[in-house]
Amino acid sequence: MKSFSTPSVTFSVASIDESAGILQKVIVAQSGKVKSYFEEIDAQTLSQIVQLGNEKEKGIKARFGHPNMCSSSFGTYIGRFKNFQLQNDSVVADLYLDEVCKVSPSGNLYDYIIRMAKNNPDMFGASMAFIPAEPSTGNGEYPLTRIQELLATDLVDDPAATNSLFAVDSFSYEATRFLDENPAIAFLIAKKPETIIEFMLKYYSNNQLMKKELFQRLKNLFNPAPEGVNEATVKDYNQTVEQLESDYQNQITVLESEHLKQVFSLQEQITTLQDQLKARPTTVESADPQLKVGPSEETFGKQLLKDVPSHLKDKLNKS
Repeated sequence: MKSFSTPSVTFSVASIDESAGILQKVIVAQSGKVKSYFEEIDAQTLSQIVQLGNEKEKGIKARFGHPNMCSSSFGTYIGRFKNFQLQNDSVVADLYLDEVCKVSPSGNLYDYIIRMAKNNPDMFGASMAFIPAEPSTGNGEYPLTRIQELLATDLVDDPAATNSLFAVDSFSYEATRFLDENPAIAFLIAKKPETIIEFMLKYYSNNQLMKKELFQRLKNLFNPAPEGVNEATVKDYNQTVEQLESDYQNQITVLESEHLKQVFSLQEQITTLQDQLKARPTTVESADPQLKVGPSEETFGKQLLKDVPSHLKDKLNKS
């Protein structure tokens, strides 16, 4: 049967007997609306807590934090609550710390709890775990909580605190705490499990938080295997899908590499053509000193006649 937890009540103690390890008149429950599971704790609920708490001669066990799906209650036992009393709109009880919590897996919780109660009572609180009975219809907005059995009264982290020894940073812890504090959602999921499937698929399809291949795996998880398909077949199928995804990704990588090579080649050709277009013919502004142009034939003939001896010139003239 599903158990609930009352809202965390800020720690309050009337007196502390350090030598005996007794914290007297600790507030363990208060009346008021419980929005997490849409019910209300009234005077009758408090009376039930007092009655059920005092029915157990040895007291109601106390734990260091609520156990959940990622942490069991073993190793969290710190003592027992006894002497439950109704006090105005609250229930108070005496916490008797057990010597065993001095050597718990989490260390000396005995001294830690006493110091916290003396110096930082606003940083933690008490919350009762119980098995609910059928709620009663009241005149207010919410039904009235009724309790079938008290399971424990636990010291828990105050919701306003950000860091605490009571908290575990893990998905299981956060998810369990959320569902414990919002059992209406847990009930809705239990009644219509397809709602959480539809919600998660829509949620991740509308944002970029999850990669496409992981989103496909999420969809595969929510799609039940056909009848007659055994676990080995499903495993082989998943391995085949993963191999195809891997091969597909390799092909994409190869194509991207070849494409980049072609792009780089085209860029080099374009650069070469641009350089050629920018080039201009060389203009010669002065004569090349090594360039020698020979005399024309006419100039050569005149020079030759000038150099002919005079007696030859006479013969040429007579002829």
